[in-house]
Amino acid sequence: MELKYITQDNIDESHINITSAEMFKEFQEYNGLMLRMQKKRYAFLRDFWALWIMNAILLFFGVKLILFWKCSLIYMASGMYPLCLLVAAVYLILMIYFIGIRKLYSWKAGLLISLLLIPVNISLIPLAAANAIVIYLMEKIDSEMRNETGYPHFTQLHGSYKSMVKDGEVFGIESEGVYATVMKADYVVPEDPFAKYRIKPEDDMGMLADNDISNIKE
Repeated sequence: MELKYITQDNIDESHINITSAEMFKEFQEYNGLMLRMQKKRYAFLRDFWALWIMNAILLFFGVKLILFWKCSLIYMASGMYPLCLLVAAVYLILMIYFIGIRKLYSWKAGLLISLLLIPVNISLIPLAAANAIVIYLMEKIDSEMRNETGYPHFTQLHGSYKSMVKDGEVFGIESEGVYATVMKADYVVPEDPFAKYRIKPEDDMGMLADNDISNIKE
Protein backbone atom coordinates (compact mmCIF):
# COMPACT_ATOMS: atom_id res chain seq x y z
CA MET A 1 0.00 0.00 0.00
CA GLU A 2 1.33 3.41 -0.98
CA LEU A 3 1.14 5.86 1.92
CA LYS A 4 1.06 9.64 1.63
CA TYR A 5 0.13 10.78 5.12
CA ILE A 6 0.87 7.82 7.39
CA THR A 7 4.52 7.66 8.39
CA GLN A 8 6.67 4.93 9.89
CA ASP A 9 6.50 6.76 13.23
CA ASN A 10 2.71 6.53 13.10
CA ILE A 11 2.95 2.80 12.42
CA ASP A 12 5.46 2.28 15.24
CA GLU A 13 3.28 4.22 17.69
CA SER A 14 -0.02 2.78 16.32
CA HIS A 15 -1.43 6.29 16.42
CA ILE A 16 -2.03 9.22 14.08
CA ASN A 17 -3.45 12.73 14.45
CA ILE A 18 -5.93 13.19 11.60
CA THR A 19 -6.12 16.73 10.25
CA SER A 20 -7.64 16.38 6.79
CA ALA A 21 -10.28 14.45 4.89
CA GLU A 22 -7.60 12.88 2.68
CA MET A 23 -5.67 11.72 5.72
CA PHE A 24 -8.85 10.27 7.19
CA LYS A 25 -9.53 8.33 3.99
CA GLU A 26 -5.99 6.91 3.96
CA PHE A 27 -6.38 6.07 7.65
CA GLN A 28 -9.53 4.06 6.90
CA GLU A 29 -7.93 2.26 3.95
CA TYR A 30 -4.85 1.46 6.01
CA ASN A 31 -6.87 -0.03 8.88
CA GLY A 32 -8.93 -2.02 6.39
CA LEU A 33 -5.73 -3.45 4.91
CA MET A 34 -4.41 -4.25 8.39
CA LEU A 35 -7.62 -6.13 9.20
CA ARG A 36 -7.29 -8.25 6.06
CA MET A 37 -3.62 -8.93 6.77
CA GLN A 38 -4.41 -9.88 10.37
CA LYS A 39 -6.77 -12.57 9.08
CA LYS A 40 -3.97 -13.94 6.90
CA ARG A 41 -1.61 -13.78 9.87
CA TYR A 42 -4.04 -15.79 12.00
CA ALA A 43 -4.23 -18.40 9.24
CA PHE A 44 -0.43 -18.54 9.16
CA LEU A 45 -0.18 -18.93 12.94
CA ARG A 46 -2.83 -21.67 12.81
CA ASP A 47 -0.73 -23.64 10.33
CA PHE A 48 2.48 -22.87 12.25
CA TRP A 49 1.24 -24.30 15.53
CA ALA A 50 -0.55 -27.17 13.79
CA LEU A 51 2.84 -28.16 12.35
CA TRP A 52 4.46 -28.46 15.77
CA ILE A 53 1.49 -30.13 17.47
CA MET A 54 1.29 -32.66 14.65
CA ASN A 55 4.99 -33.41 14.94
CA ALA A 56 4.91 -33.69 18.73
CA ILE A 57 2.07 -36.25 18.66
CA LEU A 58 2.96 -38.35 15.62
CA LEU A 59 6.69 -38.42 16.27
CA PHE A 60 6.10 -39.53 19.86
CA PHE A 61 3.93 -42.45 18.80
CA GLY A 62 6.16 -43.24 15.82
CA VAL A 63 9.20 -43.66 18.04
CA LYS A 64 7.23 -45.59 20.66
CA LEU A 65 5.94 -48.12 18.12
CA ILE A 66 9.39 -49.05 16.82
CA LEU A 67 9.84 -51.83 19.39
CA PHE A 68 6.36 -53.27 18.72
CA TRP A 69 5.93 -53.08 14.97
CA LYS A 70 9.57 -53.63 13.92
CA CYS A 71 9.11 -51.06 11.15
CA SER A 72 12.35 -49.12 11.68
CA LEU A 73 15.10 -49.53 9.11
CA ILE A 74 17.66 -48.37 11.65
CA TYR A 75 16.45 -50.76 14.34
CA MET A 76 16.26 -53.72 11.96
CA ALA A 77 19.79 -53.05 10.68
CA SER A 78 21.51 -52.31 14.00
CA GLY A 79 19.14 -53.44 16.73
CA MET A 80 19.94 -50.17 18.52
CA TYR A 81 16.85 -48.34 19.72
CA PRO A 82 18.86 -45.38 21.10
CA LEU A 83 20.16 -44.77 17.58
CA CYS A 84 16.56 -44.28 16.43
CA LEU A 85 16.05 -41.73 19.20
CA LEU A 86 19.24 -39.94 18.17
CA VAL A 87 18.13 -39.58 14.54
CA ALA A 88 14.69 -38.39 15.68
CA ALA A 89 16.39 -35.81 17.94
CA VAL A 90 18.53 -34.58 15.02
CA TYR A 91 15.35 -34.21 12.97
CA LEU A 92 13.69 -32.13 15.70
CA ILE A 93 16.75 -29.91 16.12
CA LEU A 94 16.91 -29.21 12.37
CA MET A 95 13.18 -28.46 12.21
CA ILE A 96 13.30 -26.12 15.19
CA TYR A 97 16.40 -24.31 13.89
CA PHE A 98 15.47 -23.87 10.23
CA ILE A 99 11.65 -23.63 10.43
CA GLY A 100 11.11 -22.27 13.94
CA ILE A 101 14.14 -19.98 14.43
CA ARG A 102 15.47 -19.13 10.97
CA LYS A 103 11.90 -19.02 9.60
CA LEU A 104 12.86 -20.84 6.43
CA TYR A 105 9.35 -21.45 5.17
CA SER A 106 10.32 -23.67 2.26
CA TRP A 107 8.42 -26.90 1.66
CA LYS A 108 11.48 -28.33 -0.07
CA ALA A 109 13.64 -27.74 3.01
CA GLY A 110 10.90 -29.16 5.23
CA LEU A 111 10.60 -32.29 3.08
CA LEU A 112 14.37 -32.77 2.97
CA ILE A 113 14.62 -32.58 6.76
CA SER A 114 11.59 -34.86 7.14
CA LEU A 115 13.30 -37.60 5.11
CA LEU A 116 15.29 -38.37 8.25
CA LEU A 117 12.09 -39.84 9.70
CA ILE A 118 11.81 -42.63 7.15
CA PRO A 119 14.73 -44.75 8.47
CA VAL A 120 13.46 -44.12 12.03
CA ASN A 121 10.00 -45.49 11.29
CA ILE A 122 8.50 -46.21 7.88
CA SER A 123 5.06 -45.36 9.24
CA LEU A 124 6.22 -41.73 9.60
CA ILE A 125 6.19 -41.22 5.83
CA PRO A 126 2.74 -39.54 6.05
CA LEU A 127 4.19 -37.13 8.62
CA ALA A 128 6.99 -36.18 6.23
CA ALA A 129 4.44 -35.53 3.48
CA ALA A 130 2.20 -33.56 5.87
CA ASN A 131 5.17 -31.40 6.89
CA ALA A 132 5.80 -30.46 3.26
CA ILE A 133 2.12 -29.60 2.69
CA VAL A 134 1.74 -27.47 5.83
CA ILE A 135 5.02 -25.62 5.22
CA TYR A 136 3.93 -24.99 1.62
CA LEU A 137 0.73 -23.36 2.92
CA MET A 138 2.76 -21.30 5.40
CA GLU A 139 5.13 -20.22 2.63
CA LYS A 140 2.21 -19.18 0.42
CA ILE A 141 0.56 -17.05 3.13
CA ASP A 142 3.87 -15.52 4.23
CA SER A 143 4.73 -14.49 0.66
CA GLU A 144 1.36 -12.68 0.44
CA MET A 145 2.07 -10.72 3.63
CA ARG A 146 5.81 -10.12 3.51
CA ASN A 147 5.81 -7.03 1.27
CA GLU A 148 2.80 -5.36 2.87
CA THR A 149 3.07 -2.33 5.13
CA GLY A 150 2.97 -3.23 8.83
CA TYR A 151 4.50 -6.71 8.44
CA PRO A 152 4.59 -8.88 10.52
CA HIS A 153 2.16 -7.69 13.23
CA PHE A 154 -0.20 -5.51 11.14
CA THR A 155 -1.33 -3.34 14.04
CA GLN A 156 -4.22 -1.00 13.28
CA LEU A 157 -3.86 2.73 13.94
CA HIS A 158 -5.79 4.68 16.55
CA GLY A 159 -6.78 8.12 15.29
CA SER A 160 -7.05 11.44 17.09
CA TYR A 161 -9.69 13.52 15.31
CA LYS A 162 -9.40 17.30 14.91
CA SER A 163 -11.27 19.97 12.97
CA MET A 164 -9.66 21.47 9.90
CA VAL A 165 -10.27 24.03 7.18
CA LYS A 166 -10.25 23.05 3.51
CA ASP A 167 -11.38 24.97 0.44
CA GLY A 168 -13.04 27.69 2.49
CA GLU A 169 -15.09 25.29 4.58
CA VAL A 170 -14.64 23.90 8.09
CA PHE A 171 -14.69 20.12 8.38
CA GLY A 172 -15.07 17.89 11.39
CA ILE A 173 -14.15 14.24 11.67
CA GLU A 174 -16.01 11.62 13.62
CA SER A 175 -15.35 7.92 13.95
CA GLU A 176 -17.73 7.02 11.12
CA GLY A 177 -16.86 9.72 8.60
CA VAL A 178 -16.24 13.34 7.71
CA TYR A 179 -18.90 16.02 7.95
CA ALA A 180 -18.86 19.66 6.84
CA THR A 181 -20.34 22.85 8.21
CA VAL A 182 -21.29 26.09 6.48
CA MET A 183 -18.58 28.05 8.35
CA LYS A 184 -15.94 29.74 6.26
CA ALA A 185 -12.18 29.50 6.39
CA ASP A 186 -11.75 32.58 8.58
CA TYR A 187 -13.40 30.62 11.38
CA VAL A 188 -10.72 28.93 13.47
CA VAL A 189 -11.66 25.83 15.43
CA PRO A 190 -9.46 25.36 18.50
CA GLU A 191 -7.86 21.94 18.91
CA ASP A 192 -9.26 21.80 22.42
CA PRO A 193 -12.93 22.90 22.28
CA PHE A 194 -12.92 23.65 26.03
CA ALA A 195 -9.73 25.72 25.97
CA LYS A 196 -11.59 29.06 26.01
CA TYR A 197 -13.49 28.04 29.15
CA ARG A 198 -10.46 26.88 31.07
CA ILE A 199 -9.10 29.18 33.80
CA LYS A 200 -5.42 28.76 34.48
CA PRO A 201 -5.17 27.12 37.91
CA GLU A 202 -3.16 28.81 40.60
CA ASP A 203 -0.16 27.13 42.22
CA ASP A 204 -0.22 24.43 39.53
CA MET A 205 -3.44 22.98 40.91
CA GLY A 206 -5.04 20.42 38.63
CA MET A 207 -8.54 20.05 37.13
CA LEU A 208 -10.99 22.82 36.32
CA ALA A 209 -12.39 25.04 39.02
CA ASP A 210 -16.04 24.40 39.84
CA ASN A 211 -17.05 27.78 38.47
CA ASP A 212 -14.92 27.74 35.31
CA ILE A 213 -17.82 27.18 32.93
CA SER A 214 -20.89 28.00 34.99
CA ASN A 215 -19.80 31.60 35.56
CA ILE A 216 -19.15 32.37 31.91
CA LYS A 217 -21.87 34.44 30.32
CA GLU A 218 -23.04 33.77 26.82
